[in-house]
Amino acid sequence: MMTQQGSIQDDREAQTTIADVRFEHYRDALGVGEARPRLSWIVATTTTGWRQTGYEIEAYGVDERLREQTGRVESDQSVLVSWPFAPLSSGERLMVRVRVWGNDGQPSAWSMPSFVEAGLLHASDWTAHFVTPNWEEGTSRSQPAPLLRRTFEVRAGVTKARLYTTALGVYEAHINGITVGDSVLDPGWTDYHYRLRYQIFDVTNLLYEGRNTLGAMLADGWYCKSQH
Repeated sequence: MMTQQGSIQDDREAQTTIADVRFEHYRDALGVGEARPRLSWIVATTTTGWRQTGYEIEAYGVDERLREQTGRVESDQSVLVSWPFAPLSSGERLMVRVRVWGNDGQPSAWSMPSFVEAGLLHASDWTAHFVTPNWEEGTSRSQPAPLLRRTFEVRAGVTKARLYTTALGVYEAHINGITVGDSVLDPGWTDYHYRLRYQIFDVTNLLYEGRNTLGAMLADGWYCKSQH
C-alpha cells in the first residue's frame, strides 16, 4: 500500500483523455456490492491509429490523500479490469482516477476523480431489526398502507449520512417530509425465499442539526402474494 501524499490535478494539454470511469458498469458507484469492484473506462483521443498499451490507477481517501497506486501496468484492457487494491470494507469510500498510455508512447491526462463506495457487504453488517405496524395483517380484506415514523437527534458537523433501507413488501421513505430517492416500488421484486434487495441513499443534505424525522409508507407488494 502506498502511503505518500499526492495531488489531484488535470493535464488539460493532453490529446488523449479518459472520458468515463465506471465500477461494475456504474458511474460514481454508491453502495456497490463487491469488495473488489471491476473498473472500466472510455478513452477519447484525437490521435489517428491510437491504441492503449498501458494504464495506471490511483486511489485516494475522502481526505484526498493518496492511498494506493498501481504504477504503470502494461495492458490494452479497459473493460471490467480487476480491482488492483485491497478489498473495500463495508461503507468504505474512495476516489479513483485513471490514466493510460498509447502506442505513441504518451500518457493521457488523468481522469477526473470518480467515487466508489461499498455497500453492506456482509449479512452481519445489518444490525437493525424489521419494524412493522401494530395490527394483524389480514388476508381477506384490504388494509390501509401503514405509516412508520420516528425522530432522532443529529449533532453538528455531519459530513456523510447514508440511509440503508429494505422491506418485505414495498416502501417509500421520507426524511423531514422530503421523499428519499426518485424510484418507486422499492426494493423491487425478488425471490424472498433466498434474498432481499436493499437501497442505499446519500441523505447528508436532508439532515439538520437537532431533531430530525424519518418516516416510511409501506405496502404489501409482491411479498404478500408470495406468501400465499
